[in-house]
Amino acid sequence: MATNNLEIIVQAPENHVWAAVTTTQVAEKWMKDIKITTDWKVGSPVVYTCYDDKGEIFKWEGMNMIWSGIIEKLDRNQEYTASYPDKSAGLVKESYFFDTLDEKTTKVRVTQEFTTQEIADGYKDGTQHLLGMLKTYLEA
Repeated sequence: MATNNLEIIVQAPENHVWAAVTTTQVAEKWMKDIKITTDWKVGSPVVYTCYDDKGEIFKWEGMNMIWSGIIEKLDRNQEYTASYPDKSAGLVKESYFFDTLDEKTTKVRVTQEFTTQEIADGYKDGTQHLLGMLKTYLEA
């Protein structure tokens, strides 16, 4: 197993950041080309499907970018964790942690577990880019 630990500071209240990550309609606004299917309940399936600019499922290193998981933890404004039992696209588990720095500033920490170090290294820039998209959306 390999792990990535990333974080970003967002100039937005914790509840806004939480909603942007755990509300389908909001998340799909800033997660460009990703469709999310879930009911946002612990134990429920969650599926993230990434599409290319032609509307086809995006492929990376020969893998379809579809992450099929189960929501393990959903502690409002604190933690969102999903596991991916089929190791969708090399991802095993992913957690988002939300820390209030002050009433208008939130730190988002992401921990991801992967099947190999090579896959973890490949995801690092993409996840950092995704966090940047979250920041841009919330600070606009």
